[in-house]
Amino acid sequence: MSKYVDNYFSLIKPNLGQHMPNADDHKSFSSPVPQGRRNEMTLAHFFSSKEWAEHLQQLSDIVNFELSVFDEEGQRLIVVRENQLCKFIRSANHVNLGCPDSCDNFIRATEPEFFKCRSRLLNFVLPINRLGEKAFIVGRGDFAEYGDLLEFIKIARDHNLPEIPISKPLNFVGKDNAATVMKYVSLTINRILRSIEDKDRLDEKLMRMTSLFDSQTFGTLSKNPQLLYRYILDTIEFVFGGISSALMLLDDKGDTYRTVCNSDRLSDNKAGFQIDAENPAVKKMLISKTSVYYEDLKGVVDTGRLTGVKASNFFPIFIGINIEGIIAIFDKKFSQQDMKIMNAFTDYVKLNLENHDLRIAVEKTRLADETLTCLSDFSSSITGVLDRNELLKTLLEKSLQLLNAEQGSLMLLNKDTSELIVEAHKSHGDKVKENMRIKQGEGIAGMVLESGGSILVEDIEKDPRIRQANRGHYKTKSFISALINIENRVTGVLNVSDKAQGDVFNKDDLSLLRSIIDNSSIAIERSLLFEQTEELRKLSITDPLTGIYNRRYLNRRLSEEITRYIRYKHPFSFMMLDLDKFKEYNDTFGHIAGDNLIKSLAQRMEKSLRAIDIAARFGGDEFVAIFPQTPKIDAIQITNRLKDHIDRALSQHNVEMPISVSMGLATYPDDASSIMELIEKTDQALYLAKKGGGNRVVYL
Repeated sequence: MSKYVDNYFSLIKPNLGQHMPNADDHKSFSSPVPQGRRNEMTLAHFFSSKEWAEHLQQLSDIVNFELSVFDEEGQRLIVVRENQLCKFIRSANHVNLGCPDSCDNFIRATEPEFFKCRSRLLNFVLPINRLGEKAFIVGRGDFAEYGDLLEFIKIARDHNLPEIPISKPLNFVGKDNAATVMKYVSLTINRILRSIEDKDRLDEKLMRMTSLFDSQTFGTLSKNPQLLYRYILDTIEFVFGGISSALMLLDDKGDTYRTVCNSDRLSDNKAGFQIDAENPAVKKMLISKTSVYYEDLKGVVDTGRLTGVKASNFFPIFIGINIEGIIAIFDKKFSQQDMKIMNAFTDYVKLNLENHDLRIAVEKTRLADETLTCLSDFSSSITGVLDRNELLKTLLEKSLQLLNAEQGSLMLLNKDTSELIVEAHKSHGDKVKENMRIKQGEGIAGMVLESGGSILVEDIEKDPRIRQANRGHYKTKSFISALINIENRVTGVLNVSDKAQGDVFNKDDLSLLRSIIDNSSIAIERSLLFEQTEELRKLSITDPLTGIYNRRYLNRRLSEEITRYIRYKHPFSFMMLDLDKFKEYNDTFGHIAGDNLIKSLAQRMEKSLRAIDIAARFGGDEFVAIFPQTPKIDAIQITNRLKDHIDRALSQHNVEMPISVSMGLATYPDDASSIMELIEKTDQALYLAKKGGGNRVVYL
């Protein structure tokens, strides 16, 4: 019996309870279905996709269970992390063991449940329903408890199963852990499916809106205002279904928003609905810079012309800092996603109105025509720019060019410190420097940030808001300091000064600068999000203590190297390194000293390896390295040279207690035919090095 106990160790996973993630970690799984194709894909196609296989592999790596997906007919669609013990039992081909029938009989399952198969392995099944289709997620694990292992050993002995090779420490899954795994997998997969369905609906609405309402259509319809007003409301109705709505514009006196177009669902007596410019709803929109919703319109507007209407959304259309129009949608409460679409739509209407007004203004002179051309070229030139520094420098340079100004600076708000940081500048002398920090309320830019409004100054010495002597490095007394807003959030300040030939900046210049900022806001946000995404991606593949790659990245690179070998037949080698007597060092000097030693070792590895080599932390005091396109004979030299460098560094770093390293080396495909086998063979070599007294290199 001990033979089966010893050899079963090789198939036992690490203790699951130590690695169970928080349920909120489901956010790391993105939708695997190509955008624009989700509604056309069956559930079977969905789970069979390459993207889903990657997500399922990640999930399986987390929970340490084999995960398989079956359609409603019981046909297996995909399997990841195949359970080695199941594979071993099936290979015995004994009918009395009942494999696979004993654990594949799950089609009748209507809710999540877990069970033990005839070989006493712990499994679970999760029925998945989506849009009338059904599938099953089946998880296959190991033994729940020691008694199950004993029963399996008896089965193995009774059926003369062959010996299971290799041994590792024995851990048991446990029913509680299995239940937690099943709950986590169910939660993750169902949340992914729900997010995909929500994304489907959102994509469809966005597709409808963008396909109907574009700049070319707007430009054509703007020649007939009434037709344009009708088209705006019809676009909203096409996206959100039957609604009651009205479009109101500010009259020539500037004191009343009057209905210029309404949906057919509004009776004629509602067509004259209007809102006073001093209405509390208007004031609220002016302050919040976004839409408002009222459950009850009493006390808000005159409901005399809105018989039967109880609630309303009011979406402002801003031109500059003023509300020039309002879209009212009655008796409909939007979801959060729909609100984003409507706010984006009103912003788009606003942008097109601004662009339309700008076109009319610039058509008067050749210079204005050139300005519009430059603005259009600028918008196109920044569309694909993701690098933040390049984008911000381009934005500043183009702004100065379009406004014919000689000096300027662009500052972004640091949310953590509430300070403005200079990201780009063009100035005479060294008064303004990159990364200069300006506090809220400090200087003119800080004043603009604090007040929340852009300022146009014709004469800095006479303007009552400032009244200070002009500084020596500025040639003129006029400047503009404009806020950068993204989705109604203050993001930074753009300053321009010293207009050529000593001219004074005017309202047209401010309007043009605002248009430049509005056209750039999406690109700025995309660049900031890209930078955040890159930082998160780096965090996900690096070890937090040492800064070198982690095990997740290592697995991916090993797969890439095997793929490269299949294509080009270049062998590669894999090295594993372990500190000798590290526990004794920790016990003597403490864990902080141990961490410092680990970090020092990681730095020495990175400095000593070739540029093409990949160093990673495997766990604890174990490190690994991949030597691409390196046969064993070369890998031995590299490993010995690396050990020499590490030995010298350790001897200088640890005088009181000498520390050494043991290293194991294996080569693909000489020593292994898979990633798992390569790691195991390298681990064997390391084990032999440790067993031989340590402080040596062993290769297979």
